[in-house]
Formats: sequence, C-alpha cells, structure tokens
Amino acid sequence: MVTATKVNAERVYYNYEGQLPPVTLDPEPVTPPPAQDGLPKLLTDTTLRDGAQDSRFAIFPPDVRLRYYDLLHRLDNDTGAVYAVEAFIYQKRDVWTIEKLLERGYAWPRVTTWTRATPKDVKLLVEVSQGKVQETGMLASASDHHIFDKLGHASKEEAIEKYLQPIRTALEHNITPRVHLEDCTRADIYGWVIPFMQRVLEESKGIAKFRVCDTIGWGSPDPYASLPWGVPRLFTVLRQETGAELEFHGHNDFGLATANSIAAWRYGAKKVNVAFAGLGERTGNTSLEQMVAALVRHYGDPGLDLKALEEMKQLVDREVTPLPDRAPIIGEVFTTTAGIHQAGVGRQGDAPGGLIYLPFAASLFGRREVELSRVGSLSGAEGIISVLNRELERMGKSERVSATSRVVKQIYDRIQDEYDGQYDAEHDHWVNARRTFFTSEDIIALAREFGAL
Repeated sequence: MVTATKVNAERVYYNYEGQLPPVTLDPEPVTPPPAQDGLPKLLTDTTLRDGAQDSRFAIFPPDVRLRYYDLLHRLDNDTGAVYAVEAFIYQKRDVWTIEKLLERGYAWPRVTTWTRATPKDVKLLVEVSQGKVQETGMLASASDHHIFDKLGHASKEEAIEKYLQPIRTALEHNITPRVHLEDCTRADIYGWVIPFMQRVLEESKGIAKFRVCDTIGWGSPDPYASLPWGVPRLFTVLRQETGAELEFHGHNDFGLATANSIAAWRYGAKKVNVAFAGLGERTGNTSLEQMVAALVRHYGDPGLDLKALEEMKQLVDREVTPLPDRAPIIGEVFTTTAGIHQAGVGRQGDAPGGLIYLPFAASLFGRREVELSRVGSLSGAEGIISVLNRELERMGKSERVSATSRVVKQIYDRIQDEYDGQYDAEHDHWVNARRTFFTSEDIIALAREFGAL
C-alpha cells in the first residue's frame, strides 16, 4: 500500500563546488525484482529532440528527421520495442516535421512531443497536431538546484502547483502527460519527488507516466549507491512508493549512460530514453544502438531489423555530424592492428569455437564481413599475409603466401625499419620514424619491390 509523503520545506543541495561528486554507499544493496517482472523492456527515441541539441551541429535538418524516423520504424520492424519518438513543436520547421511524421501513419514508433511546464505549450500541441498526438513529455524540474536556483520558485509547494497546471490541461485534452523529472539524481527524493509524483497520480487517476532524468550524468549503476544518484535504489524506491510507470533518461558525463540505463531496466523501469550515437548536450544521451544491443542480450530479440542501424549511421554521419570511428556497434569496430589479434581473426573463419577476436559478426548489423586489418608498428605477419593473398586472388593466381614465405619476412622487416627510423647517436634519440599505417597499396608495392608479385 502506497503511503502519502509530505513535502520537505527545507532546501536540499548537493554542492561540491565544481569538484567530482562522491558516490556514497549504503550498508546493504537494493534487491532487483524478478528478472521477468512482467514489464516489457522498451526504448523511446529522443534523437530529434534532446539529440538535436548537440553542440557539434547547428541544425538537424527537417528532411533528415523524416528519413531518420523511417529508419527508426524499420529498426523497430513492427515489434513496438521502439515505442516512441519525440520532437519539438515550436518552430515552423517543427510543425512541418510533426505533420509529416504523423502522415507516415506508423504504429511504431509513436509520435510524441515535448513541452515546457506551461498550459500554453499544451494548447499549442493540440493546435499543431489536431489531436493526433496522444502523449507528450512536459518538463518538471525536480532538484532544488532547479526549483529554486534556476526557476526561482518561492517554495517546493509552489513548484508542484506550477507543474500541475499543464498536466491538468493535457488531461483535459485526453493527452497522456509524461512528466520529465529533470535533474532527479540531485533531487530531494522523499521530500519532493515522491510527494509530487503521488499528487500527479492522484489528479490523473494513475494515467500519468514519469521520466526519471539523470540530467548531468551523476547516476551510478551500483546497487549499493545511495539516493539520489544510485539508479538501482532510485528506481526501487520510486516504484515501491508510487507504483508509477517509469522511464529513464541518462546522460554520459561519467561514461555511465548505458550502464545506468541497463540498471534502470533491471530495477523497474519499463522504458529507456535514447538518442542515436549518443547525440545530445555535453557528452550526450544514452546511445540507441548500445541499448538495442543490450535489449537483445538481456531480454532477447523481439524481432528488430538490426541492419537498419548501418543506414542510420550513414545518414547521421553524412547529413548531421561526423560520428566517431570508435563508437561501439556503429564505429569501425572490425579493425585490428595488433599481430596476435590479426592472427586470431585470420583463423576464426574455420574455428569450431567461432569468432575469436570479434564480439559479433559484422553482418549482424549490416556491416562488411571482411576484417579490416591495418598494418602498424604492432602488427605481425598475419596482416601482411591477408593483404598479399587477397591481391594474389584478385590477380587470378593460385599460389598463396604464409608466415614462412620469404617475402612476408622481407616486408615485415622493412615495416619495422621504417617505424624505428634512424638512431641519432649524438643526441641519443630516434628520428624520421614513420607515424602512419601501411595501406594495402603500400604492402603490395613492397611485395613488387621484392619481386613477389
């Protein structure tokens, strides 16, 4: 039975004067609910909203938003696992985008929006969508840092009354309010968050949903971590005290957005909010593609079209902003330079145990199957052998080189000589050392120099 909680009138701040905030631990960990708790684990996408606020680009073009939505629909593959996409409603381009998104008529992902904490915004949403958008996020800044220092409210009670106004307006128009508890990992959980949630649920007759926001990435996935930053404890407490439907929105300031999102799922969140490639403010939001992989690994594949991720990567990389090569899942993660790794990759095709130095097949996500071996200072013979045998095959020749082939040793020694450079005895250091990879063309040119091709 849920017990009503009173608002704490005192301010609760977590001010560490710009230093790294400590993670305090409780004596006992929180216990997660049964692994199969009856809740489907869903994703919601904020690429077109919070992701579009990424400081690396000035605009997420409207036509690209539509193509992104088409690919998101393809990724979902009519499973409903990618439950919703959210967008802005404020500019002419936003209104045009909403209209076009709704014209698609896709069941999944559903089109939702985001509004500020004013009834005026909700009325604008009704006007823009002609009643077709049936759920909207609405900001409800939760921490005292925001309630008092950012918004200037006189009291926590005043903040509740202010936030309730747009919630009531949404309910009047049969729109489900999704209340975004901004900066919840710095909030007074028992003294404001829970009383506020209970009040909203009472007025909405249980209809309202809540997004728990780790706005500055303070959250910790440790089940021993204390409130308010311990994500397992936070979701355990909020679920026990309110029974509300919960969603997690993470930021990656400490590199924990994905870990915190998985923990949120495990400890009672029904949904996790994501952005493609982790786009978003500062270090970005939880990554869509990483949580897609987490969903499949932890809860099974509902039938997603994983190959859509490669096209999404190409679209965003080409039309919005360059994406990092080292990004998990969508980056150039099928490349290796270390000799021992290249040797393992070269042998894994016929290995009874399967892949040796790759976590999954490239084809799973629509990537190229061929391992991209780069020859650098730490590369062994295997990368050289791979390049030469591919060239011999292309030339229609039947012979193949191996680790015992003379040309392989000649090329290997030349490569190491170039990376060593020349020793300057007078100044006791090395000079003129190569600092770039050897390309396939470089390897082939050396083989021709040594008369092997």
